[in-house]
Order: sequence, then structure tokens, then C-alpha cells
Amino acid sequence: MDSRQKKTRARLASAVLSLAADRQASEITASEIAITAEINRSTFYQHAASPAALLESVLRTELDELRCTHLGEADLTTARQASEAIRHVTVAVLQHVDSHDAIYIRGLGESSGSASLQPMLSQHFAASIGLLLDRHAVSVPDSTPALPDGFMADAAARFIADGTVGALAVWLSTPRPRSTETFMTAYRTFLPSWWPLPV
Repeated sequence: MDSRQKKTRARLASAVLSLAADRQASEITASEIAITAEINRSTFYQHAASPAALLESVLRTELDELRCTHLGEADLTTARQASEAIRHVTVAVLQHVDSHDAIYIRGLGESSGSASLQPMLSQHFAASIGLLLDRHAVSVPDSTPALPDGFMADAAARFIADGTVGALAVWLSTPRPRSTETFMTAYRTFLPSWWPLPV
């Protein structure tokens, strides 16, 4: 991506975050984003198929950067190091979600429909768990050999990921200022015993 494309992408990101803070992404038009970003509509479609897709892409990029910073570059050799890295990335994600709370409250609400952010967030957490599994920072207990290879790891990642999104949605329903420590205290209770508990 050249410098001009990066500037356009930054303007698009700023525009969609601003507009989505006021209403559901499915109610925003490409023309509105183009006007706000001071670009033409054809340029918008070079970057995204729809406003909802652009919003997801912008949020996913922010989340991916947090994963890279706190997990991808972390030393996960010991259980304590893994626990600390998990805590840091979880708190960073909480801060990200809280900083875009109007967007996530709508996007995780029951009326979000096709603009739901639940699948995107769940995929993010599942990918983070997958990274931890691949780097042997987490291991799922062995189960019956009758299960297909990879079933336990994939099912555990999905189970924790979807549960985390549900817990986040409830946390977002609490009044501001929201406490990340309150979430983390509850989160420790919800996580399975084999998970390296965030310290």
C-alpha cells in the first residue's frame, strides 16, 4: 500500500468510526462515508464492499495490532509469561472495545442483524487462542481418542471465544467508567481450570 492509499485508508477509517458511533453500520451508505472522508464513491469501493465490511476491517486491523504487540512478539515460554501476555492483550482489547463502546454496543446488540460484530470479535479471539495453542503457551487436556484430530482444540477455542464476546457485551452494558479489573475478575472465574489464568 503506497502513502496515498494509506492516507485514503486512514480517512475512510476515521469516517466510518465517526458515523458508526451514531448509528448501525447497516444504516450508513457508501456515499456518506465518501463525503465524510472527502473521497469519491468509486474510491470507497476499492477499499470495501460495504460500510459494514469497512467497519469490520477497521476494527479487525486495530485488534490484530493488539494481538501482534501483546502475543505475537511476547515470550510465552513459561506459564507465568503466558498468563501475563494473556492479561495484557485482554486488557488492551477491553480498552479498544471501551474506546469504541457506542459501535460495539450496537454491533453486539440483539437488533444488530447483518451488521453484527459478534462473528468478527469471536474470530479474533479464536485466532488469538489458536496462536497460543500453536506456540504451546496453552494446551487443551487430552480427551477420548474417538474424537477427530483437532476437535478439542478447535472446539475449546470457539467455546472460549464466543463466551468472551458474551461477557464483553454484558460488560459494555455497565455504566461508564467501566473497570477492566472488574471484567478480569469475572473472567478468571469463567475460564476453564486448564487455561493459564491472567494474573
